[in-house]
Amino acid sequence: MIYEETYQYLLRNVSSTEFDTCLYALLHSDWDGVIQSPLHMMACGVGTTEKYLRQIINKFTAPQGPLPKVFVPVHQGEDILYKFNLGPASNLGFDRKTDRYCKKYRFFYSDAFKTLTIHGKRLLLMGAFRMSVLKSESVLFDYSEIVPDSSSLFTRQRLLDAINTVHDALGHLVTISFASKAFSKKEVLVFTFNEGLLRQYMENRAERTLLRRTIFNSGFLGHINNSVCRELERVGKYIFRSFLQEAAEPSISDCVQQELLKLARFVYSHSLKKFGQSLPANKHLLLAPKQASAYLSKIIYNETLEQMVKYAHQAESIKSLLDRVHFHRKISEEALNREVNDLELAKHIEPILHKYHQADFIRHVLNDWCESWLISRVKTVTEEFRAGVQDDKRIAAEYMTRIKNDTYGQLDRLLTLTLKFGNHAVTPAIQNFSLTKKKETLQSYFAIQKKRLDVLTIASC
Repeated sequence: MIYEETYQYLLRNVSSTEFDTCLYALLHSDWDGVIQSPLHMMACGVGTTEKYLRQIINKFTAPQGPLPKVFVPVHQGEDILYKFNLGPASNLGFDRKTDRYCKKYRFFYSDAFKTLTIHGKRLLLMGAFRMSVLKSESVLFDYSEIVPDSSSLFTRQRLLDAINTVHDALGHLVTISFASKAFSKKEVLVFTFNEGLLRQYMENRAERTLLRRTIFNSGFLGHINNSVCRELERVGKYIFRSFLQEAAEPSISDCVQQELLKLARFVYSHSLKKFGQSLPANKHLLLAPKQASAYLSKIIYNETLEQMVKYAHQAESIKSLLDRVHFHRKISEEALNREVNDLELAKHIEPILHKYHQADFIRHVLNDWCESWLISRVKTVTEEFRAGVQDDKRIAAEYMTRIKNDTYGQLDRLLTLTLKFGNHAVTPAIQNFSLTKKKETLQSYFAIQKKRLDVLTIASC
């Protein structure tokens, strides 16, 4: 999508080729906003040379006064890619009900559009943005909106020239004409786009390209068809959105939200690698999209559980450091060469306390996600049995037992790893408190679900 922030920037701050570079970036960015194209492909897509594209990238990555950087360098393995930094990333960071945006219409990427002057591109973007917002292929602007005064982007002559260039290049798609309002007699500019053009927009496939590349780099050289990709992407989107859901409150800092975004990407990418490594022994998944997404979902659950343990351990380690009040007081007094009061001590440990709250909050988010995932799987068994889809209690019980044993096995493995590699300054009981508590809670939960399954079985007899 071309969001309001990007729209305003394109109208005021770019040359013709820079305009096309931004449009290309929007079409080839993943969910994090990272442009998944090497330089030579990007130059070809924009319609310029690599040398000139490098100059544009240098401008976009440099500070621009009060304006944000357009591109931010991102290291991915040995490559340096660029994150498009204007507006929310992809379709994960905006609200369709409130945020204004323009779709990436096909004509934006045509050779004819690239030949337009910068004023022609600006004018057509204005019409397309309003078409997208109003969902109408006929839109109008008051003349004063486009030429408000002598210092505006457009003069009357520039406007007339822009209209002519649009008609010459894309007159078969849009007509721009002057008219007057019936009652006020004010001059207006009317854009009339061809019928059906509203639905002719480009789909961003950068995330799918990244998905296939991740699986390929894991060692699986086979093709992943689109139906399987869509199901795997659906699981990935769920990870991103559910991780960020609890961090959407205004009280949650941006750094926590960014940490959760990075964590969502890590969990998804790392799980895709494991999925790819398992494909040679599970090629049937390539013909069963739903089974493939369920398989990936289970890998993601295990990975998320492991990350939850890491953040829980991190939080406990930081808390043990916070509890050493005399240690902090001594450091403060040595630094200031005098005694410190409680307020000064609190200020000294404030950054550490912030780190603790951040780690504990993320642990809470991941723990909630793991619990929701597990509950949804067990709930599916009981609901299918109640609905008569599952008429064999033994099969249902075996499935539930398998989920329980897999979960316990994963928890026991993580308990062992924490004891072996965890912070030895923290006692074993505290190190494994969250995991031990979780296992006790799950034992109670599985016992309750088993009783419910038994009751359903008796009732169905």
